[in-house]
Amino acid sequence: MPKLDKVKEFIGFLKAIFITAIVIMSSLIAYLYNKSIEDNYVVLLAIILDLLLILFLFKKIIKEINLLEDL
Repeated sequence: MPKLDKVKEFIGFLKAIFITAIVIMSSLIAYLYNKSIEDNYVVLLAIILDLLLILFLFKKIIKEINLLEDL
């Protein structure tokens, strides 16, 4: 039973990071929308890196949920 609780807590932690990454991405997109297009390559790079983080977290959460099926 403790392993089940540990996996559930880990999934909850990953979901919190996932939501934070989505909020960061939406704020970066809003910043990019409100600013002029000049020299926004850093913001575009940050958006791409944040998107990769979101995709990685999504795959990790799905993997952990599938692990719950085995417990």
